[in-house]
Amino acid sequence: TAHLDLWFVLMAPQHPFAVGFFRNAADPASPLSPFSAASAPARTAAIELMERVVEDAAPPVPATVRAQLPEVLWLYHMGVVLFWVHDRSVEQAATRLLVRRTAPMIERVVALADLPALQATIVDLTTLLADLKAMAG
Repeated sequence: TAHLDLWFVLMAPQHPFAVGFFRNAADPASPLSPFSAASAPARTAAIELMERVVEDAAPPVPATVRAQLPEVLWLYHMGVVLFWVHDRSVEQAATRLLVRRTAPMIERVVALADLPALQATIVDLTTLLADLKAMAG
């Protein structure tokens, strides 16, 4: 959550402009889209930051999800940003609550990834993510 807390502080002055920016960023053809070819360097840097978080995690992240988790965490961040754009609560308190409550859930789910009962679901999820990424080009 520290990463997102810092992000909220840095981006707070930009919140009034976020909806207008999001209109452009939501267009997949726009260079402002976080999924566009033009934004690949920024996206790669953000995912690499998440890779460092995963590598330095204690306890260690289970091997079954280690390779995919950085990109999943980046997608989570993108979801939080979308929520933040639309958050009209005072100082975006609803977004902060969302992060405070979902981050521990993510941590618990990741910790359970090695359980045999979840292996089929983990394989399904990682295969789905790989297939979607391949289809996106």
